Amino acid sequence: MLTDPPIEQMLPKAACAYELAVLVSKRASQLVDGAQPMIPDQAANAVSLACREIAQGKVVGVRGNLKKNEFALPLTKEAREAAEAERKAKEAKEEYRRMADSVDAEAELEAQETPESDVEDLFKTEDDNFEGDIIDEDVEELTEE
Repeated sequence: MLTDPPIEQMLPKAACAYELAVLVSKRASQLVDGAQPMIPDQAANAVSLACREIAQGKVVGVRGNLKKNEFALPLTKEAREAAEAERKAKEAKEEYRRMADSVDAEAELEAQETPESDVEDLFKTEDDNFEGDIIDEDVEELTEE
């Protein structure tokens, strides 16, 4: 039986005893799932802590149906640290992907072939523009023998 806080102290916080029981149950579930307590209290269990929070007015019931994205549970320290580590890992992965893409792009630019006209220009010398007779003495000597 609940003695601290007395049920008479919590009944004005809800429309009826059933609504109070649902409110205590939902808040206790949140605490078990890792929600941060609203009061600095070392209660024996989550139900006792939920009742104390309701009695002090830190937790109130909201009428109507709420969707999951309409409310947020406070996270435990471990949950916040895990979320931060996950965010950092995701950022590092994205940075690595961007760096790999830039390296691939640079390698692709280097691998592209140079147009043929540019290749011909690279091997052209001043002698190629000469229109006179070119005599290769070594070749003449070989043909004479």
